[in-house]
Amino acid sequence: MLKSISAVLILGVALGACAPTSYVTYSKSGASGDTTTRTFAQCRQEANVLFPAAVFTESTPGFGGYGSIYSGGYGGGFGGSYVRASDANAPLRAQHLSDCMTLQGYRQVVHPICTAAQLGGRQYQTVTRPPSGGSANICAVRTENRTTALIDLNKPL
Repeated sequence: MLKSISAVLILGVALGACAPTSYVTYSKSGASGDTTTRTFAQCRQEANVLFPAAVFTESTPGFGGYGSIYSGGYGGGFGGSYVRASDANAPLRAQHLSDCMTLQGYRQVVHPICTAAQLGGRQYQTVTRPPSGGSANICAVRTENRTTALIDLNKPL
């Protein structure tokens, strides 16, 4: 009985200003989880080939992140800069992935990220087949191994 229940140990959800507020899955009537995963992997691979990573770094001199105190023949001072990396093709890959899944007959289902208040330090049963239209009691959490899982807030363990 307990073998069929998948448990997620919630380490905690920290929602900061940069944290995502939703998690996207794809649904297709009659498609198994394995078929959906395989189609997603094929679409992601196609998107990666068409729009490879194009990471650019930008360094802004000033009193930012990687500062250090230095001194020498010219006296001491503070030096540093702020370094930011961004992938120019990331939005194109995401759009192609979404378009590819849509062309395969899937539809996007957006699930909210669980809040700390919703979890309240409790554990919940994972959802293996989320409803095709989403549900108010289903939200996404990060697991111990840093993957994302959907849980049902109506099914505590």
